[in-house]
Parts: sequence; structure tokens; C-alpha cells
Amino acid sequence: MRLMIFTLLCLLVGSSLSAQQFRHYDFLGAGHDKEIKISASSNQSTAQKTVDGFDIQNQDQLKEASRFLAHSTFGADMATIRMTAAMGYEAWLDEQFSLPMQSMRDMLYTIAPLLNDFDEEEMEEEEDIPAGAYQTRSSWFQYNITAPDLLRQRMAFTLSEIFVINTNSDFFEDVGVLSADYYDLMLKNSFADYRNLLMDVSRSPAMGVFLSHFNNQKANPDLNINPDENYAREIMQLFSIGLWELNPDGSRKYDANGQFIPTYTNADIKEFAQVFTGLSDGRVNGEFGEYADDILDRSNSHLPMRMYEQYHDKSSKVLLNGYVIPANQSGDQDLDMTIDHLSTHPNTAPFIAQSLIKFFTSSNPSPAYVQRVVSAFNPMEENNLQSVIKAILLDPEVRNPVNKEAYTGGKLREPLVRFMNYLKGFHLSTSYNGVYPYEFPCTGSNIGQSPLQAPSVFNFFLPDYQAPGPITQRYMTSPEFQLLNSSNAMGLINEMDKLAIRRFYLFDCYEEYVEDDFGGDPSYFSEEDYFMDYEELRNTATQPEVLINHLDILLANGLLTDFTKGVVKNAIQQLPDSDDRIRMATYLILISPDYAILK
Repeated sequence: MRLMIFTLLCLLVGSSLSAQQFRHYDFLGAGHDKEIKISASSNQSTAQKTVDGFDIQNQDQLKEASRFLAHSTFGADMATIRMTAAMGYEAWLDEQFSLPMQSMRDMLYTIAPLLNDFDEEEMEEEEDIPAGAYQTRSSWFQYNITAPDLLRQRMAFTLSEIFVINTNSDFFEDVGVLSADYYDLMLKNSFADYRNLLMDVSRSPAMGVFLSHFNNQKANPDLNINPDENYAREIMQLFSIGLWELNPDGSRKYDANGQFIPTYTNADIKEFAQVFTGLSDGRVNGEFGEYADDILDRSNSHLPMRMYEQYHDKSSKVLLNGYVIPANQSGDQDLDMTIDHLSTHPNTAPFIAQSLIKFFTSSNPSPAYVQRVVSAFNPMEENNLQSVIKAILLDPEVRNPVNKEAYTGGKLREPLVRFMNYLKGFHLSTSYNGVYPYEFPCTGSNIGQSPLQAPSVFNFFLPDYQAPGPITQRYMTSPEFQLLNSSNAMGLINEMDKLAIRRFYLFDCYEEYVEDDFGGDPSYFSEEDYFMDYEELRNTATQPEVLINHLDILLANGLLTDFTKGVVKNAIQQLPDSDDRIRMATYLILISPDYAILK
């Protein structure tokens, strides 16, 4: 019977560490409410009271709060949904902006020794390289499971999909701290301003290694040396202005012949390449030309690249729209002017705004929605990304679509987001003193996505990707569908089966993972040492409709159709055990098309 149900749903889818080490803050918006009672500032009947034992009863209000959190986080438990509904969305956002950031670097050096995956003597001899990129991914998981700054986590991951580095190379795999330091830049700048974000990325040694402007030097014809053009191209194409000139509403401009207008030419790339010469070793007494693998170690991989004037091109440079950088300036002055130029270029606000909207809320935002977000985009204003995030998440097109049935905004949830939704929704806990030693060994191959492992600078998917068929015919985009091939679709179903049914919560390559990395000892990490909190649901397991409605709010944000609810109900009614019912209902919802598409 279970196989029959599985087949049916496949067809439907078709298409002790102490508190000081892992800080957990008491605050209202993520379930840490201590049964605090609050009162609504409105007399509206939907603004009902409080949290944890004082449930908000209005189901529509809870569904909308769950949907808001699906847009803004990696997932939330029911207490967070109730609290967010009671607080109001803007108050929740303000609280999230105020929460302190944890450092991925600090997390790495807490987690790495606990994984027992390197030789202690080797550490003493090579103290500079104590952890690999896979341990950084474990730190990413630890942060995203335990830390309360839910919005920062989602924003940092989104920024890492725009300002991409790929840690799959041997160099990044060996020097895990380098990718941890880079992710700290994403965390630090999540609520800051775009201009500083772009500067930090441009000076990052991780980006310098990845896009080859580390040790980039001015032209030397005698030695047949020319400035590397890689970063000069990508900072325009992907990190600021995009490929085509845009109107403030994100639509493309046309020339007199009805053709799209490119934002830059090869000649522009060559001019920009001269700006990014002279950057290298960030140490005070460093030297230009040092190999990255000799200097980017534990002690200095967090240092931004610094300018070495003798290797910087001092000539005048003509950038976009006739913007001139005068000759004989310092390299830092050239870089400052260039970052200001790109940050304030009229294309940058609509390009970056539209990209962020597509990651958070809608693959096909209306021009009016894009323009409202662009109006909030001031790249030079301190903490301006907070205003941009608010504009994206609170826009009426998303929060109150005129016709929900006909609403075409929506988006396919990213595979990694779906993976995390489940683990966040039920309070995954561990007997390993608060440590979640998960290293994403196979999510890249199973579901097509793993943190900091995009296959290229173009991310896991392109923002303008169009799935063949009606989407292309209607001139719409569907970025995440680029990941939805037959292998990843089935891999995601299998991953949900391992999570919800077989309870291999942190084992996506269970047998091979244990055998290869932990000496074949399956007791090193056992599924019995991880627990999902189903307590709130056990009383409803004998009432299928109540259970399904609860999971509809918790996981599917109120988007389940009556048909899908019927399929789930028929399946769980055949299971006598309460926990089996909960797990089966959860699994079937997580692989349903209703859940896959977030509207």
C-alpha cells in the first residue's frame, strides 16, 4: 500500500556545548516567547491574542503568517507562526533586523574539532589549515538550525546565490576558513547597504581567487601580461547592472530598431579590468604575487585584499556612459570611484531589486512591484537593504493579491529551502550536546543544491530561465525550474522519504558517508540520536482532517488543495500508529505540487 501511495504522489509531483558556544536568544519572533501575552493594537476580530497556549484561532491569519515566513525564512515552527501573526509582519522584521549576527568563522572553529575528521598531530604542524570547506558547510547547517536570526540566514544565503563563489575546487576544499570568511561577508552585509556589500565582495580574497583578480596586475607588453578581465565582466553582468538596459520597473529598454540595448561592451570590460589591478595579499607586510594557497590560511583569510600601487594601472579609464576616472590616482581612489559608479548606475537598482524579488517571493513580479522596490533602493544609504527587504516582503502584490486563485506571482521553492523547511518546522534536536554534524555530502547530487556549491558563477539557476512550454510561451520566467530535472525531482522525493519516513535526518548518503568518513562505524552518528518534536500533533493524529489542516499551515502555508488533502487523508487512515500517520502525512505534503509552488 505504501508503494502505491508513493507511486501516486510521484505522478502528482511529476512535473556539552554550552550556551556561550551556540547562542540562543530569547525574543518574540521565533517561538522564544516565554508565554508572553500581547494585545493587538486593532479591534479587528482577526487580531486575536497571543502565543503558546493562547493560540490565535483565525486560520486565515495563521496561513498568511506562515506564508510570510515562507517568503522570508528557511522555515518556521508553529510557535513562530503564531507569534508572527500576533506581532504583525513589520514588527517581526524590525525585531529580526535588531538580532546580533553570529560569525561563521567562529562557528567553524567550534565545530571542526568535534567532527574528528583530521589528525591532531597534523593540526599542530599545520595549524593554519584545520578545517576544510565541508566543515564550513557543517557550520552553515549548525548556524541555520540553531540561531534565531531567521531573516539574516535567508538573506545571506540569497546574497551567496547572487555574489557566487564555488567551493568545489581543491583550493576551497582545503581552506575551509576562506569560504567561512566569505559567508561572514554575506551575513554582515545582509541588512547593510549595497555599496558596502559590493566593495566587500570586490576586496574579498575568496572572490579574488574565484574570479581571478587576486594578483591581477597592470599591462606589461614586454612580458605579454594583460589585466585579467574575469571579475571586470562579472561585477557588471551579475553583481550590479546586468546585461541589458532596464527601465525603473525592471522591463528592458529598446533601441530605435526595436532591439534590446546592451549595458556594456568588450571595450568597457577592458577599461574596468584596469581598475581591478594591484589587488593582492591583505597582510600589512604582504607581497604582491604570493600564491593564494601559501598565504590564505587561518590567520589572514579574513583580511580584505589591499592595493599594491606599483602593480595598479594609473592611466585614465573611461567607464560606462562616459564616466571618467582620471589618471594618476591611487588604486584605492580608482576602486572607490568605480564601486560608486556601479552602485548608482540607473540599471543597478532594478537589476538587483528584481533579482532579490525572484529569490524571495515571485518569479514574475509585476512592473509596478519592481518599481516600488526600486524606489526603496538607495545603495549609498546606511542599512538600506533593510528598506529593500521590507519593500519586497510587505508589498501588497505579495501580501494581498487581488485574486488569489488567479495570482501568477509565485515561485518554485528551492530544493535546499524545502529540505530546511521540514527540519525547522519540527524542532530537530540532537543528543550530541547541541551539535549537528551534517556536511551536505550528497545534497548537490541528490537535489541539485548545497550551500556555497553552485556549479559556476551563474549560480544553480539563471534568474531569467524559462521552462519550456506555457511559461516560455507567456514570456514568463521560472528560475528554480532549471534545477528540476528528472534526477533531482526523484532525488528530492527520496530525500524527503529519508527525512520524514526513515528518519535519517542528517544522512543523505548514509551508508557511503559513514563508511568513507567515519571508518565504517555506523554508530558514530545514528538516526536514533536525532529527534523531531511531534508532541503538538500527537493528539490530532486520530483526527486526519485536523492533522492535515495543521500541517497545511505549518508546512504548506495554507496552499493545499482539497484534492491533495484527500490523497493524504486516504493514506494516513490506513496507518494505526500516530507517529506513522504524522510522518506519512508530512512526507506526502512535502512532495506534493501544492507545497512545491509557493504563491
